[in-house]
Amino acid sequence: MGLGVGRLFRDSACAAALAVAAFGGGAGVGLSSSAFARSVQPETLVPRDLLFASPTYSELQISPDGKQLAFLHPLDGVLNVWVAPVDDLASATPVTRFDNRPPDGFQWSADGRFILIFKDVGGEEHSQLWIANLEKGTVINATADPAVQTKIVKVSKRRPGEILVGMNIRDRRYRDIYRIDLATGARTEVFRNAPNYIDVVADPDFNIRLGVRGNPDGSSTYFRLDPAGPQEFMTIPLASLRNSKVLGLDAEGKMTMLDSRDGDKAGLVSIDLATGKKTSLAAAARADIVDPLLDEESGALLATREDPLVSEWTVRADSARAEFAALEAAAAGPFKIVGQTPDNARWLLLETVPNRPDRYSWWNRKDRALVPLLSTRPDLEQRALARRIPVTIASRDGLTLPSYLTLPADAKPGADGMPTAPVPLVLLVHGGPWLRDDLAFDPQHAWLADRGYAVLSVNFRGSGGFGSDFMSKGDRKWSETMHDDLLDAVQWAIDKGVTAKDKVAVMGLSYGGYSTLVSLSFTPDRFQCGVDLAGPSNLTRLIGAMPDWWTWQRPQFVNRVGDPGTKEGAADLMRRSPIARVDAIVKPLLVTNGANDPRIFPDQSQEIVDALKARGKPVTYAFYPDEGHVYAKDATNISFAAIAEHFLSQCLGGPAEPYGNDLAGSRVELKAGAALVPGLEQAFKDSGSAAVAGQ
Repeated sequence: MGLGVGRLFRDSACAAALAVAAFGGGAGVGLSSSAFARSVQPETLVPRDLLFASPTYSELQISPDGKQLAFLHPLDGVLNVWVAPVDDLASATPVTRFDNRPPDGFQWSADGRFILIFKDVGGEEHSQLWIANLEKGTVINATADPAVQTKIVKVSKRRPGEILVGMNIRDRRYRDIYRIDLATGARTEVFRNAPNYIDVVADPDFNIRLGVRGNPDGSSTYFRLDPAGPQEFMTIPLASLRNSKVLGLDAEGKMTMLDSRDGDKAGLVSIDLATGKKTSLAAAARADIVDPLLDEESGALLATREDPLVSEWTVRADSARAEFAALEAAAAGPFKIVGQTPDNARWLLLETVPNRPDRYSWWNRKDRALVPLLSTRPDLEQRALARRIPVTIASRDGLTLPSYLTLPADAKPGADGMPTAPVPLVLLVHGGPWLRDDLAFDPQHAWLADRGYAVLSVNFRGSGGFGSDFMSKGDRKWSETMHDDLLDAVQWAIDKGVTAKDKVAVMGLSYGGYSTLVSLSFTPDRFQCGVDLAGPSNLTRLIGAMPDWWTWQRPQFVNRVGDPGTKEGAADLMRRSPIARVDAIVKPLLVTNGANDPRIFPDQSQEIVDALKARGKPVTYAFYPDEGHVYAKDATNISFAAIAEHFLSQCLGGPAEPYGNDLAGSRVELKAGAALVPGLEQAFKDSGSAAVAGQ
């Protein structure tokens, strides 16, 4: 799970967080800051409300009978679940009418009569299960307790009117298992989790077959729940934990999973629950396998997807080779196969389209024709979006760092594709840190490049998807070699002529926010300013103050980050905490946090803001009382983008779209340093919000 990643500044399909590279003026490095500011006029900029509003269409899912599509689409400015006939999206009707926050996710029931929806109340991540009855047109909250977190354990065609869920009603740390009647919402406890399993695995008949126990060393042990009592079945060590996961268990007791225990990268395997025999179904080629594609009729494995730099498919069945060759020739770019019709006639694709938002398309298997369906963001289809380039960067100790560079549309490229003159750079640091950046459409890349900045996203050591060893190289290396990878990437950009050494700033969400604080406190001469979105400033407090429902992950943090429970461990964590180096911060910092954030408590932000204010350092703090770690509301995302854009404009010299009404719809509170961001105090007053605090 990691520190997490929010929708703020990202598409709903993207697991990226942020970091911004910025610069001040300087002769001999291309355009000066003032000249750059004049090179793009505000009226020509792509509006923020187009870039940071929710996608118009996302999360398309085919119904079990293949006759309908469910998807997320705005209703009165808030994403809701809609349903349409599979070939008539114009006839779509809303299933839900949430008016405050969008759903966190949804899926069809096994028979397609219901849609199962998860949504929290205010960003605190206590997911409530809502059941939409499509025949009756009703939507009920089956959790009905904002303090309880619900997780689906099993949906099965053998039990179409019911589902298994886990709910932490009795003990906030662990979930008991309940069977829920989808027609009534009534629940029945079927498994009391007295052993304190952190997860369970059920078969299609709703029998709980495996329980998972977290161990002090960060590993997870699976116990087979036999009639005679639990029997230890397998252990996934910490090194393999984040790229190994159970995908399903069939009625014959065959478990399919991604498994990296026998090698560095995750392959696809089948394990017999009765005997423990493991059979390899597909070995990884260049990165962890992330998606298997099975034939809808026979269940045969057709292909697997990996993402070493650009998403790619490896064909696993001779019968599929010609079809995949045709598909890859027809696709606009890298693609995922996100659905299949039950008649095996069509695949639903999500394509990454160069210089455009992602799009959904149908692949007609009989005539091997690709038919575009819709853009995820049609309002951006006619806009000139900057080009994005996959690149590899060498770290100082020889690692290969898969990365993504976006260049401003008006940057003149040389023969090597790099700009002929340096431009401002935006380094986006992702969250987790055990997540990753990829090539999917990213609004923050489009936004910053439209403002004239180059944007660089780096998969530093510790990132997920590239094998166990690559991730493990980040263990207990926060602020050290993990940060060195980012510094090496910045130096690469300087050496390539993309930017200049005095034109770099940093920005990030979650771990990326921590990285921003590290950048300004550990290497203050390298960056001109920073934007910290919900980053931990105090690692001792981060690990020592986890919410109850998250404490099962504590052993992973203790072993991968550090142990606050020992004198030596606490001292080491504090050594790597930005709050201990606050005196070194001299460059402007913009901070944001949500009041309901259960991962990075707001006191992490408040502590470093107070410390900087006490020392007279330049810091601005935008606080959102109605948000969590993930900023879910469009008004929040747009308002913070407006603040960050004007902050970066002053720091880097790029253009900024006028504030307009972009602060009016949010509940932002300016707790510190509003006067340090050009025009922010007046824009705040014009928005009709409460008085600016903390000045």
